[in-house]
Parts: sequence; structure tokens; C-alpha cells
Amino acid sequence: MFRITFFGTGNGMGDAQRESTFFLVQHERTNTTILVDVGGAPWSQLARVGVKADQLTALLLTHAHPDHIYGLPALIQSLWLAGRQTPLPVYCPQGAGATVTGLLDLFGLRHKPGIFAIEIQEQPLHGVTPLFTRDGITMQTFAARHGVPTMGFVCEAQRSGVAKRIVYSADSEYNPELEVLAKHARCLIHECNAAQKAQGKHSSLLDVLDLMKKAAPQQVVLVHLTEGEDYQRVLHEHSLGVPQVIVASDSMTLMIE
Repeated sequence: MFRITFFGTGNGMGDAQRESTFFLVQHERTNTTILVDVGGAPWSQLARVGVKADQLTALLLTHAHPDHIYGLPALIQSLWLAGRQTPLPVYCPQGAGATVTGLLDLFGLRHKPGIFAIEIQEQPLHGVTPLFTRDGITMQTFAARHGVPTMGFVCEAQRSGVAKRIVYSADSEYNPELEVLAKHARCLIHECNAAQKAQGKHSSLLDVLDLMKKAAPQQVVLVHLTEGEDYQRVLHEHSLGVPQVIVASDSMTLMIE
């Protein structure tokens, strides 16, 4: 069973109701816990759902825009203070490693006495690239379309010959790769910066609905949401709603069996 906890669901600014988008993916049978991006008060968020310092399997940073990595120094410092000993893999897209390292070094975090190993690993941005395999779970990354090096991911769990696949678009304009990668996925988590007209290198809800027609995922969860955008009206016009399409909210937990 996958448990996905959305710590933040907002756009790059956030608003009074939403922190910038970051979330936790947990697979209970294998004790796999992946934090995807890192926004505000990350240690408090992890503690709230019962994740201890040594239980975080890895950190996946989709790209190096501030709203997706600004909580990184606070997370590393908190894990150190909490006594973490095991190395922490930090995955990021090729070209983002220097920014991640520089942010840590700004606070001298890699050289704290007794600090655990911080293993920064850049992922290539051509094709679909393996990230790791762990007890029947495979995680792969792919290039998103966001104007800076950005990666989404595919996470798949196999059990008794049945595969459950979770796909995350990351920040991206319409990405044709998802027509294949998200085909019949159990859950597609997709950014949705606007209801009707995409802003910059982002997707609108109309883009997501177009992708749904081609990929037919079982469920879609919308994140990276903008205050004042009328997502529900667009969904109503297309006769869509829960459980097929969920407009995520902060602190929401999604169970995928």
C-alpha cells in the first residue's frame, strides 16, 4: 500500500491556505519513505506523520527553483540534530547539483561534526532513467518541460504479478512523454498552475484533461495550485470530480492499495 501525504499543494508563491508543493510517498510493506521536494517546516511535517530521522529513505528534488528546495537546509539541520546516522541519498536533475551543494554549504551543513553522509546524485535528463530498486519497488525519472533542468518520476510496486504505478509530472508544460508513462497509471499527480490558460512553463487544467484522454490514468491528483483559479467549475463543465480527479489540499493523505 502507498500512502501519499501532501505537505503543500500551492504554486511558487503559496497562499494563506497552501504551502508550496511538496509531498511524502510511503510504501508500507517495504518501509520506503521518499520526500519529494522540500518546502517549509519539513521536520515538523515529517514528525506530524510519525517519520523518524533514520526512516527517510531518500529525498527527491525535482528542480532547483526556490519554492522546491528552500526547506533543504532546515531539513538537513533537523535530521542532524535528531541524530540521523544513515546516509541520505539526495536525487536531483543533471545540472542542479551545484545549486543543491551551494545551498548546503551556505550554512556549512556538510561539515557539521558527526553529520551523516549527504549523497547528492544527479539524474540524466534523456529518456527514462532508473533511480533505485528496493524490495519490489522501482523508481525512475524522466525529463519535464519547465525551462530549467526538471525531472518527474514513475514509482511502481509489483506484488503477486500486479503492478501499481504512481506518476508525478513535476512542474511542466504539457509533456507528451506522459501519454505513455502515465498510461493506465493507478495515480497521476500533475501540476496545475491555472484552470484554463497555462502560465509560463506550467500546465493548465485543460492541459491535464487533454492528457487524461490520451493516457487514461485511474486517478488524477492536482497540485501546484493557484489561489483564485476556478478549478471546480472547469471540472464540473467536464463532468469530472472525486474520486477520478482530486484537487489536493495541504495535509491531505491519499491511500493507494
